[in-house]
Amino acid sequence: EPREFQRGHIPGARNIPLSRLIHERDAVPAGPVVLVCRSGRRSMRAAALLAGRTPPPQVLEGGMLAWAAANLLEAVEQF
Repeated sequence: EPREFQRGHIPGARNIPLSRLIHERDAVPAGPVVLVCRSGRRSMRAAALLAGRTPPPQVLEGGMLAWAAANLLEAVEQF
């Protein structure tokens, strides 16, 4: 979601909220895709929506919480 993306995201990531993906499945570019959300739950829903793509979408296990726990977070909103 946009606010989560502003707080921190993987460098080079593109923000396509699940609410948009539900209505615009073609919003996801062709080719390999890794789906990421805060914890992984919404990413799993997005993967189900994109079932049948070649190659199939991958989901980052544990989402951004896991990415941050591994000290890989670079883009962080300043407070």
